[in-house]
Amino acid sequence: MLREFIDGGWLIPLLGAASMLARLLSTNTAAPVFEQAKKVFVAALASGVAWFLLEQTDIGSLYKAITYGVIGVISPEIIAGIVRIGKKFASKPETFLPRK
Repeated sequence: MLREFIDGGWLIPLLGAASMLARLLSTNTAAPVFEQAKKVFVAALASGVAWFLLEQTDIGSLYKAITYGVIGVISPEIIAGIVRIGKKFASKPETFLPRK
């Protein structure tokens, strides 16, 4: 799998980063350069993780490409949601376990 990533999968994080860059350029919000760079990096990282997950599935290439781009665009919201769920679990883990 690592050989496949080196052969062409490395383009997927670039796709995620490019989609986040397009999102940042299309908005009118002023954010520090460091925050924008952090969002682009997170988008690339999230798209790379998605590549490792989706590469082994039997889904069409077009659907995979759309998924990688969408993950790149909404990666800050995905990460924020995962962190929020983690904090809720850390504060009250018994609420996540089903009661019998």
